[in-house]
Amino acid sequence: MSDLKMENSRIDVAAATKNLITLYGKMEVEEQVNFYDSWAQDYEQHMSVMDYQAPRFGVETVDSVYLGDRENALVLDVPCGTGLVADGLQKLGFKNFHGIDGSERMLKIAESKGLYQRLTCWIVTSDNPLPIEPGSYDLVTIVGGLAQQHLPWDILPEMLRVTKPGGFICFALRAEESDHRSKLLASTQELVNKGLWEKVVERYVKNWQKDMLETGLSEEYADGVVAVYKKK
Repeated sequence: MSDLKMENSRIDVAAATKNLITLYGKMEVEEQVNFYDSWAQDYEQHMSVMDYQAPRFGVETVDSVYLGDRENALVLDVPCGTGLVADGLQKLGFKNFHGIDGSERMLKIAESKGLYQRLTCWIVTSDNPLPIEPGSYDLVTIVGGLAQQHLPWDILPEMLRVTKPGGFICFALRAEESDHRSKLLASTQELVNKGLWEKVVERYVKNWQKDMLETGLSEEYADGVVAVYKKK
């Protein structure tokens, strides 16, 4: 038996499915933080049950467009979760990471990987600015965080604020039709129209993850989108 099959055989699929159904349900912010705190230890294994590929696709897309000095670049990973994005970027030459997440226990898992120089527990909203100076980061990644019921669509100006002129912002999410995504797309275009950033690449990705139904996981796959913008 392969290592991957052996690993998957040790996962409690019923528990994973229950948590994944909860993940895609409607929760208030405090409920969501408590949920992630309770889930942190099993998060990566449970997400593997739905073949979650967003971190890989996000990292691959950054790799295709980031031509600058990676060793000295400062990256903000928000929400950083357990560190899946930083782990991928570190393999591609990035070395300096700051992470922000609303869950203390997710941050503990991220800290254990030794990738981040700074980790901050913070609930990111448009009304709760990040405790960060303007123009601090060469790259900001928001992989999965802009999904429905997670970060609000109107945080993009705040992410732009903490990015250096000429720096990059990468966000990745499911390509689903929703009011949330429509508002997010309108917000991205508004920032283009104002001359605050420009689109570098937008990548439509098949087989993003197994689709999630109210009754559990589907064997069909949902698609996703990764976009990278450059601050002017």
